Amino acid sequence: MNRIDAFDPAASALFWQTVRSGGLVVYPTDTLYGLGTDAENGAAVERLTKLKGRTGPFSVMVGHPEQLAEYGLVSPDNAVKFAAMLPGPYTILLQPQKPERLAPQVIGPGGMVGFRIPAHQFIQEAFLFTTGLVITTSVNYTGQPPLQDPDIIRDQFGEQLDLLVDGGVLSPSRGSTVYDTTTIPWQVVRKGDGKLI
Repeated sequence: MNRIDAFDPAASALFWQTVRSGGLVVYPTDTLYGLGTDAENGAAVERLTKLKGRTGPFSVMVGHPEQLAEYGLVSPDNAVKFAAMLPGPYTILLQPQKPERLAPQVIGPGGMVGFRIPAHQFIQEAFLFTTGLVITTSVNYTGQPPLQDPDIIRDQFGEQLDLLVDGGVLSPSRGSTVYDTTTIPWQVVRKGDGKLI
């Protein structure tokens, strides 16, 4: 397993190199450490499901609000709301633009996909000049608490991971607040760190 500091200038390139090659990466977000891989690589996502011990659905991560329209169906009204709340500790459920490109484990009930845009410097910089869909799920075996300490993540998962982007020990978190944005009004699916809108 490679390990690199989140603020190392080479971290973004190594992150994308690992993701594009089907590797499993751990990275810091504004809530929990994320475990991810290329959401369009079925074999890589299957490897992630075996590591987690569950089949999904898994949310995906993009870097900036304007990238949402590349991958999800975004109404003009929602685009305005998303620009005001993202990046931030929210997962928003949308219908995907091209569901056939995604691994089946990404698609949730009703064909929806959860999108995250974490307000973390590493994520913002990694997605500044590169776009793509990266799985984002908490770093833990299913049924166990999420891990927020990179040393503990290394000890528990070790060589099952390909890259650990070390952002230090993260504060305790309830994860992201999940909204179904395909309804009017939006429906709260899960209350997390994001305040209710």
